[in-house]
Amino acid sequence: IDGAGTTTQMDRYAAFLRERGRSVHTTREPSTGPIGTFIRGVLTQTTGLPSSPSFDLMALLFAADRLDHVRGEIEPALAEGAVVISDRYDLSSLAYQSVASDTGLPAHEVVMWIRSLNRFARRPDVTLVVDVSADVAAERRRRRGGPEDLYETQVLQARLAKAYIHAEALVPGDKVVHVH
Repeated sequence: IDGAGTTTQMDRYAAFLRERGRSVHTTREPSTGPIGTFIRGVLTQTTGLPSSPSFDLMALLFAADRLDHVRGEIEPALAEGAVVISDRYDLSSLAYQSVASDTGLPAHEVVMWIRSLNRFARRPDVTLVVDVSADVAAERRRRRGGPEDLYETQVLQARLAKAYIHAEALVPGDKVVHVH
């Protein structure tokens, strides 16, 4: 969830690997590419859309950003022999967009649709989930400062914390490790 410490942990692990002589490429989603930059604007509400940023529109944007990110940044880094560590990937889309869905559709249908959008994205070797309570994450976001983004409401973050506990169900077949 937002404020879990994923960026801090990514940076620490990257430093650990670099100290041991590994080539490491760190990245994040939304990416720094054109689609990711647009998404960040929507999330921070500095970029408007003609419609509201509904779960389905956001899922489509994130999937497009992910494919561009994989092809333009992740795969080239892997081809050069780097370890790639990404702060968020498709598990985040599955959790955030399924929890934010307001369609009334069964949750498993929403998840299956989001998975289908991401079917061409490379699978990660391992996904680390940093499990923290919504209250701890909220306090970290408060200390960090800045405006609340689209998904940073306490109610949504509490629902996301519960969803991440069962992350394996969202990405069946992927290796998922929980860090507490």
